[in-house]
Amino acid sequence: MESVTNQEISPVCFGMHTSKTRFYSDPQRGLMTQSLIKPVGRMFYLQRCGATLDAAFAGAFSHPACHTAPARVFGSDIFLHVSGGWHDAGDYGRYVVPACKAVADLLLAFRAAPEAFGDDWDILESGNGVADVLDEVRFELEWLIKMQRDDGGVYHKVTCAYFPDITANPQDETAELYIFPVSTAATGDFSAVMAMAAPLYESIDRTFAKKCLRASVNAYEFLKHTKPLPFHNPSGVITGEYGDESDADERYFAACALYQATGQSYYLADAAALYQGGRSSDFGWADMGGYGNAVLYFGPRACEDDFLAGRIRADLLSTAERICELTEKSPLGISITEFLWGSNMYLLNHTMTLLLANDAQENERYLSAARAHLAYILGNNPLGVNFITGAAESSPRQPHHRPSAAAGRAMPGMLVGGPNEGLHDLAAKTLLAGKPASERYIDSVESYSTNETAIYWNSVLLYVLARMSKLDA
Repeated sequence: MESVTNQEISPVCFGMHTSKTRFYSDPQRGLMTQSLIKPVGRMFYLQRCGATLDAAFAGAFSHPACHTAPARVFGSDIFLHVSGGWHDAGDYGRYVVPACKAVADLLLAFRAAPEAFGDDWDILESGNGVADVLDEVRFELEWLIKMQRDDGGVYHKVTCAYFPDITANPQDETAELYIFPVSTAATGDFSAVMAMAAPLYESIDRTFAKKCLRASVNAYEFLKHTKPLPFHNPSGVITGEYGDESDADERYFAACALYQATGQSYYLADAAALYQGGRSSDFGWADMGGYGNAVLYFGPRACEDDFLAGRIRADLLSTAERICELTEKSPLGISITEFLWGSNMYLLNHTMTLLLANDAQENERYLSAARAHLAYILGNNPLGVNFITGAAESSPRQPHHRPSAAAGRAMPGMLVGGPNEGLHDLAAKTLLAGKPASERYIDSVESYSTNETAIYWNSVLLYVLARMSKLDA
């Protein structure tokens, strides 16, 4: 994701759409939600790196294989082949930490609502008898495996030292690629999603499933013998940092996922020791405790630690109650009270919590709040903007997204970040100062702090759409 830098506003700055999107009745809601799953899911295919995207599948966003050159391990003369994976956001970096959030969202979505996903997303693998969401996740997993060292540690990211021009196509970024040092947050997330994947791919490709589990165990053993290794950008590097000073939540997530994958009490004991109460709503890339809770409590293997399971359940329900209280008190009908960078993700993370709480204890109050949050994303907000590109007349048309800028049109199915009270880019500072926090959004290619896109925003959106399509069918 784009770093905060000083940029000049181009001569044309695209304004906000102000036409209201009318929300719809229950039957229409179910149909609308289902219709969005395919374009939102296809975004991941269109973000593929290191592979040729043929015009037959990608249309205006086709491109030859990009970023295929060996990457230099930063500060060394070692070069590794790490092509593949998804471009993270509006830039072409590939970052392990947010990638693992995206993978976790998609795997949880498929496990909770497999009927929402078909083999018909019009991607290269469509028609192979495997749900396309699993094909996409596998594409990312195979790249993640390339990012693991022999000792189990996982490199934090692979990017150039700086971002290319906003109109650069993927193949146009030809500056030297660097692989940045191992971090324990990346290693913990990697271990967790590999363990999540292994059982799901067992019936599809047993060899690949075993490979995922072996990689997960190796990463976990690295963690067990390694003190926290936070990541910070070296001097002169301005690509996304995704720094995280605490890795306790990533270690917890990994322990939970490995217990589910193996049934070994060793991992359950670690999970109990690492559990942090009050973290069940944390589904952000920096705070992964909620994923550990979701995997452990709702996985196919019953948690044998009744006390831990009870704590997770109580924590989840109390968090859902707080989200509902905030939603019901808000004049906007949503639970967030601060509009931070990527506010739409925070709102959908809360929605994810509500849906999981409803799984633990059915409650129409939880579902009502969840529907209100999705309605906000789809246009029931002060700006009347549907924050998904291509979904409505009021959708963003000028996202801060290089392939879209190069093509002269918005790639469809992308969730933009939404209002950001921080005014972090020059377009926002110039045009949004003085506006209420909930209206500090502008549909401008220059506004990377309000109008950028990201795989880990689309992933939680896809989770919510899949779950809601099932509930509202």
